[in-house]
Amino acid sequence: MRAPLAAMAADRISRSAILVAGVLCGALVFFVAIPLALSNPFPALKEGEWVIHRSSLHVNVPMSEMVEAQALLDPVPSMPAPQAALWEFVALPAHGSFAFVPPEVTGDEAAASIAETAPPVRQARTIMDEVDEYLWEVYRRAPSKRDSTGDFTWKDPAAAKRMGMSMPIYVIGGMDPDFREQLYHAGRAMDAAGIRWALLSAFRDDYRQSLASGFKAGASNSLHGGKARVGGYGHGQAVDVTSEDGRSDSAVWRWLDRYGAKYGLRRPMPGADPAHIQPGGNWRRTAIALRDTRVRTMLAETKTEARTKVVKASW
Repeated sequence: MRAPLAAMAADRISRSAILVAGVLCGALVFFVAIPLALSNPFPALKEGEWVIHRSSLHVNVPMSEMVEAQALLDPVPSMPAPQAALWEFVALPAHGSFAFVPPEVTGDEAAASIAETAPPVRQARTIMDEVDEYLWEVYRRAPSKRDSTGDFTWKDPAAAKRMGMSMPIYVIGGMDPDFREQLYHAGRAMDAAGIRWALLSAFRDDYRQSLASGFKAGASNSLHGGKARVGGYGHGQAVDVTSEDGRSDSAVWRWLDRYGAKYGLRRPMPGADPAHIQPGGNWRRTAIALRDTRVRTMLAETKTEARTKVVKASW
């Protein structure tokens, strides 16, 4: 009698063990295996990260329209290398070398070079050419660069020469493309309002910042292009502005205080450094929207001009 009872108990224990094992396996499959199978090992970026890291040259224009517009643009004549626009290339000691002697450039010579230098011309037109040519023209509106510390016209040419670059490539090309876009649109609006503004100073590398006088950031910590602060050439995020006549600066500053935020610009130190302008707020997003608008307008105008040429040619 005891043997059958023992067999029945063993059988029940065995079936209970099998049931428990089955439940555990099912739980593992449901709570571990299935979520792992459905998960994405490469999650999408958050919106904030995507906005910050996407290309600063992004435009919401179909590639077909860009290609069509590029084909319609008139060919641009080529020119020598950028440095030939102002100086012939000269082999210079490495940056920071004790053997380096700053080039002697007088204020009059520098002003004449700024006034006579033509805007940079590239082999192929890009969406930034219009912006760069305009900003270089604005820089040239005030060929003599002066502030409360005196005449510093020679400093930008000396820094450009040290880097083996032409003046347009150095002072304009050294700024961040998005920042240049903001300055372009704000500057056009100022011109339309009858306020003739000018660039007193634009990109400044560490060497050029070390030459600056008065109230200023450390050589490598400047928003104008400090290597430690913004990354150096191509990343400058500050300019100093003035008026074309050098006497109505306050009109330029008042306009920027009133309308600058529309273009993502601000004047953070109106007392200590009133000429200093830099981006503010979500300026990358603002710059992208401004560029989209400009490029679409450019494409529409290019198509209209091309159609007009075709109609005239058929007469």
